[in-house]
Amino acid sequence: MRGLYLVLLTALLCYDHALSLRCYACSGIDGTKKCKVQTCGGGSNVCYEGDVVITLTNGQQTTVHHRSCAPSCEEASETMQLMANSVQNPLISKSEVQGLSCCKDDLCNGVTRAGRSLWALAGGLLLSLGPTLLWALL
Repeated sequence: MRGLYLVLLTALLCYDHALSLRCYACSGIDGTKKCKVQTCGGGSNVCYEGDVVITLTNGQQTTVHHRSCAPSCEEASETMQLMANSVQNPLISKSEVQGLSCCKDDLCNGVTRAGRSLWALAGGLLLSLGPTLLWALL
């Protein structure tokens, strides 16, 4: 009977962790090569990704990519704005947030998926059915 209580206690303690949202978390110029999976805290309901575009006084632009989790999309926007506003340097003419997007599924702020198109579907079907059709013709 004690074993059953121990299993039940373990399940209850891990319940919150099992329901926690998981998002990719990283920040940097090199894109998303070094993103890690982050288990978000209990109050985090969205994953987000966005860019801070920094424009130098000579016109060059640098993009800093950021991915993480937040309680809401509004709070993610505020976090990104704070990041953009915290960049203080006389060589920087402006910094702005671009392309902020939020989602609510596990790891939904990951690598962008290939676009869906009719040509891609046709090519996939041809590659998968091509050998069968060729065999039928021979």
